[in-house]
Amino acid sequence: MTIDFKDLEWPLALAAGARSPSPAVRERLMARVRADEPAVPDGFVFSFAENDVWHPHPVPGIRMRVLSMNRENGYATLLLDVAPGTRFPSHHHTGAEECYVISGSVYSYGRRMGPGDFLHADGGTDHSELWTDEGAKVLLVVPPEDYMPDHPRK
Repeated sequence: MTIDFKDLEWPLALAAGARSPSPAVRERLMARVRADEPAVPDGFVFSFAENDVWHPHPVPGIRMRVLSMNRENGYATLLLDVAPGTRFPSHHHTGAEECYVISGSVYSYGRRMGPGDFLHADGGTDHSELWTDEGAKVLLVVPPEDYMPDHPRK
């Protein structure tokens, strides 16, 4: 049985006399509903867009979502949301960087990268400035220390 939790909010409000239940009551009800979901085996972690947190990036105009932080294997998987007109300064890659453009466009070394385009940079390389005129969503796989040195997520 699949339940969309958003569909439960209105019936819960009606049951509470046309007002929302208290946070404690709502959490107990939602925990019962979640108990009916299939178990997730060890080693799997879901990250749903509706529940995840966007972090500010040191470069103005960029926010990022940490999808995975794997310090043991030396990589972090990040989703960047880059505002139109943002310029990412020249930087050094301490390790390999994988960049996949999901939407919008990014310019690197005079080449326009659009949705579906991919760029790999070896560790130890220097990257010139990148920029976007229209904004972009970009999936990055990078060494964790390059972006999130203190982020606790595994």
